[in-house]
Amino acid sequence: MRPLSAVDAFTPALERTKAMLLPFSLRRGLKLGLIAFLAEMSIQFIAPPVGNLGHPSPHLAGGTDAIAHQVVVAFAVIGVLFFVLGLAFLYFGSRMQFVLMDLVATRTTVVGPSWRKHGSKTWGWIGLKVVSFLVIFVVIGAIVAVPFIHLFRSMPTNGGQPPDAAFFGNFFLFFATIALAVFLMMLSIWTLRDFVLPFMVFEDATIGTALSSAAKLMRREPGSVLFYFLMKVVFAMVAGLAAELCIFVAAFIAMVPVGIIGGGLWLVLHQAGPFGTGVLYVSFALLGLIFLAFMLVVGICLSGAVLVFYQAYTLYFLGGRIPALGDLLEPPPPPLMEVIPPPFIPG
Repeated sequence: MRPLSAVDAFTPALERTKAMLLPFSLRRGLKLGLIAFLAEMSIQFIAPPVGNLGHPSPHLAGGTDAIAHQVVVAFAVIGVLFFVLGLAFLYFGSRMQFVLMDLVATRTTVVGPSWRKHGSKTWGWIGLKVVSFLVIFVVIGAIVAVPFIHLFRSMPTNGGQPPDAAFFGNFFLFFATIALAVFLMMLSIWTLRDFVLPFMVFEDATIGTALSSAAKLMRREPGSVLFYFLMKVVFAMVAGLAAELCIFVAAFIAMVPVGIIGGGLWLVLHQAGPFGTGVLYVSFALLGLIFLAFMLVVGICLSGAVLVFYQAYTLYFLGGRIPALGDLLEPPPPPLMEVIPPPFIPG
């Protein structure tokens, strides 16, 4: 497969996305949507809310010790639950990143083989992400600290004194630095997921080898890689607007029958006494649940379509640069068999 630019990779990625999702099947759409959602959100880590566990509220401290103790225990239990759920989410989401990449490359929806194949690499990949995120947060903290200190020092000390020009300048600098820090964080996340993980998936590389291969690729083609990241930002904005429009249309379509049914029930039951009022409220609750379930399904299917396209776009950009991946996306033609003519027999 020949190397594709960030622009050339768009069309084959779109075609692969259509081939995986069309004709539309609700079961397939939900399956891919959940896999893609978990894979995309695996960078999130839910930390336990332990900030005030050792220091109950002063209002409780003044009350009975039993109540304060119960509150501390309740917060501790909630913290442990959040921690366990966070670890589970991080593990399954990280493993789904391998699965999603494999599914899009092979254009299949069978999860089992990929799940088993890459299981041994999951904890190493999680460790790499955690260490990388800690380094990113330290760097971001160092970047943001200086403008924050300047902003804090330039704040008016007098309550009635208006802020001066230096305060507004530092305020702008602080938020510009925050934007830069967020961009650097997203760039680091994309680099790990889009340029390191594919070498682990398709070349069975170790973490060290994958990092080295990704660094060589980015040093060899810095312009192409930067333009790829720029196109990712553009696609994210366009896809976000398109998804919001689709969700708005889906909500409008769903609200029409829900509104008609709800209005009809109200006309029939709002004056039917206590029993009729109870039935009316229960019906409204059921209609609300149906509407929310419909919107949830729409959201999962839409996010799945967008994230499958993102994955396909990444794979086609890298296909010509990782031979094993390129052979999956565009299988080479079978070798031509040499035709040996029959021996000549003189007549």
